Amino acid sequence: MEDQKEMTSEIARGSKTKQAYELIKQKILMLEFAPGQPLREVELSELFSMSRTPIRAAIERLVADCFAEETAGKRTIVSPVSVDSFIELYEIREALETLCVSLAAYAWQDHGEIEKAQELIRQQFLLADQVPVDSRAVQEVDRAFHGVLAHLSSNKLLEEETVWIYDLCLRYIFYSMHMNWSTRIAQEHKDILEAIEHRDSQLAQAHVRNHLSKVKDAVLMGLAKGFDPSVELQNAREGYTIRDNTGRPQ
Repeated sequence: MEDQKEMTSEIARGSKTKQAYELIKQKILMLEFAPGQPLREVELSELFSMSRTPIRAAIERLVADCFAEETAGKRTIVSPVSVDSFIELYEIREALETLCVSLAAYAWQDHGEIEKAQELIRQQFLLADQVPVDSRAVQEVDRAFHGVLAHLSSNKLLEEETVWIYDLCLRYIFYSMHMNWSTRIAQEHKDILEAIEHRDSQLAQAHVRNHLSKVKDAVLMGLAKGFDPSVELQNAREGYTIRDNTGRPQ
């Protein structure tokens, strides 16, 4: 009986840690927690109405997964962003997603998964037509779409690694001018999916490389201009446009 209670307690702790991990991670991915922002147990415990134990364990896991890092002063902060870090992540993401769509073109079996991706693309077109564009909503649908692509590969380990790297890249997409070309993104996603559905591996790979190359260029431009999306996203439903140093839209 004692062993059973201990096991139940362990499962409950694990569940709480997972919940805390996902809550904190979501705020990091959507830039609600800015790069370099301290992650303090007490504040997070109050924010999520949870005890400090699962918060502490979640922070440790976020550090292990590269979403947060420890400083020399023993503080834990949201991982900063940099050009070098983005380029490293981009190179890995391109390799993984190219492999995903290559495998998916041969491996997919359930047309329901194709239809799921098609529905996400429809949502992307609708979001792109809104004025103003809700930037966070755009990125949440984008994340779901790329997750489906990874799943269509039918390689569980590849799917897990691809989703992890995508999540590490996600914050950087806010540094691009993606709201100004969200319709184009949706069309590129449609092209990738149609190639997969028609089992054209070579075309799917070409489309995904083209898509990610454009994302890379836009992100690097935003980073070079010193764009700070964490400021612009304080009111996400107003969307944002990239600005120069005088604060004037470009």
